Amino acid sequence: MFRRGAHSRRGGELPILTYHSLDDSGSVLSVPPGVFADQMRLLHEADIRTISLPAAVHALRGGQVPAGTVVLTFDDGFENFYEHGYPVLRRYGLTATIFLVTDYCGKDNSWPGQPAHVARRPLLSWAQVKTMSEAGMVFGAHSRTHPDLTRLSSGGAESEIVASKRAIEQILKRPVESFAYPYGAYDERVKRLTAAHFSLACSTRLDFVTPGSDLLALERVDMYYLRHRRLFQRLLSGDARAYIRSRRLAREVRAMLVSRFDRRRGPMGSGV
Repeated sequence: MFRRGAHSRRGGELPILTYHSLDDSGSVLSVPPGVFADQMRLLHEADIRTISLPAAVHALRGGQVPAGTVVLTFDDGFENFYEHGYPVLRRYGLTATIFLVTDYCGKDNSWPGQPAHVARRPLLSWAQVKTMSEAGMVFGAHSRTHPDLTRLSSGGAESEIVASKRAIEQILKRPVESFAYPYGAYDERVKRLTAAHFSLACSTRLDFVTPGSDLLALERVDMYYLRHRRLFQRLLSGDARAYIRSRRLAREVRAMLVSRFDRRRGPMGSGV
């Protein structure tokens, strides 16, 4: 089962887990509903608590990470969270933070730039969002239309950031403190724009959060790497940290090689 320290401690590490869709498609963005239910049961049986992102950041600002805790996050706001995730979390008294693409709530994930091979799936309606918020789920912003913010003008990026925050606050009548960068894409300019409106933001950098983490680029653990039961059971162990960091290194090396290949090919794949 899980191995964890008995007390909060300085220099600790907190896993912020990233889910997207709960379905049986086998996509890298999907976790089967049955696997998710088993993972939540394991957390419950091991007395692992879930805390919201704002609560986690409050602890981090104090230089401490509460032992025996995780943060659950869901990007994009797929409707299958309401069907498969929300009932399981309520059963075990757990909570999660769901990041919404606000212009597409009640529609599907066919935002501009979505690759053709990505399956179209319905997204949460505002009525579902309000119901879950009243039951203790936490909602954050994920932009209006899911663009790569680094490719937009400052005005365009700020509009995406601010309008998504205001849309959620208007529906839920409560402040929205957290943001997740679409595609995990950000630079110093985008971070500054985000910092003007949010106290924290999530990246897709594969790692555990520590008291020294950048609160505007929090590391997360993509659940694609922990779908196997054995790995999930070792989530809070030193072995799991080493495994996640090895996957991060492999991902960074692969991205570097792809970037070099693209530069060598030159414009339009000319090979220049």
